[in-house]
Amino acid sequence: MDKISSICLAMKILQKEQKLVTERDVGLKFINKSRKMDTIPFMLFNMDSQKPFTVYYKGIATPYFRLEKLNEETCCAELSLLEAIDMDGYPVDSYEDVYSLRKTDTCIIVVLSCFCVINPLPPVIVNKPLPHIEPKC
Repeated sequence: MDKISSICLAMKILQKEQKLVTERDVGLKFINKSRKMDTIPFMLFNMDSQKPFTVYYKGIATPYFRLEKLNEETCCAELSLLEAIDMDGYPVDSYEDVYSLRKTDTCIIVVLSCFCVINPLPPVIVNKPLPHIEPKC
């Protein structure tokens, strides 16, 4: 299987699993869904680089995406950008500072044949509630 068809196949599987994660009443044995999830976040890697594909959103780089639509005939995908935030809820572009990923309404269309690797991330990181820290008196 060549790289073009394998990345398209991977996105098709991701799309199917993302739909399963969305369904509330799916009987999962090992996953406890204490809150609603509808996204499997992921990163894409170019064939030419070891660095993740990155898009700029509001002046901050984001390599995190959500699959919105997949066109299997053209091997193109519509992806929405996910904004990385730190524990205080501020946007960050450093991997070390990411606490949660926030959904955005901004989408891009990519040709999947430009990528060779998809790196899925845990769904629980999307819209993860910020920690509540009580001030010391």
